[in-house]
Amino acid sequence: MTAGIIRKNGKLLISKRRKGAHLEGFWEFPGGKQERGESLSECIRRELLEELGISVSLGQQIDPVDYEYPEKRIVLHCFYCTWLKGEPQPLEGQAIRWVSPIELSTLRLPPPDMKVLRTVINSEKFMEWMKGKDMFYKKNSEGYNTPAKGIQMKSLVHGEKTHLCEFRLDEGSIIPEHSHPHEQTGYLVSGKIQFVIEGRIFDAEPGDSWSVPGNAPHSANVLQDSVIVEVFSPVREEYL
Repeated sequence: MTAGIIRKNGKLLISKRRKGAHLEGFWEFPGGKQERGESLSECIRRELLEELGISVSLGQQIDPVDYEYPEKRIVLHCFYCTWLKGEPQPLEGQAIRWVSPIELSTLRLPPPDMKVLRTVINSEKFMEWMKGKDMFYKKNSEGYNTPAKGIQMKSLVHGEKTHLCEFRLDEGSIIPEHSHPHEQTGYLVSGKIQFVIEGRIFDAEPGDSWSVPGNAPHSANVLQDSVIVEVFSPVREEYL
């Protein structure tokens, strides 16, 4: 199971379990079941879009909560999430509301959600995050998307104007010529890639870097398994 601790203007978004559901009437952090072949980050993004019609930026994952009910056992994986776009809607007929952390602590929550709340509510990380200070990213293996075969990408951190991403590229992968309005500056951590930027060929090796102007046509041929980090400006919302 995945769930999102979603903030907006100092409040958290919660939903109410519908009539007939397990623990009906309890409030919870929105989320749902992980599907076969789906990563945890893919799961929470999908669930929030299907249940609420919103897009979020994923932050740090909270330590999983393993809880055993009399009739079943669940492991709840929660992520700090920052609301980005889409007005939350009860697309599955559930009640939803924004509440303060103090108000949330007075409501009936399922035991796993209550354990998560008690773990984070007094932590320095939670208090800073509630103020909107997402200044740091701690390395973890979750959160990679696969926009094309042989390419994995992950949004790391972003501000109002800049956006840092990591890409893992398999040898033989080809990024066809394309352009976008974002300025793009990159650094090759490992591997070897041949870039073509506005018709100029550049063979990049570890330690090399590049800058692609906005709307400039560019492509890449991955000659060895590679890892790159790139900064986009403005923020690429489709990558969040």
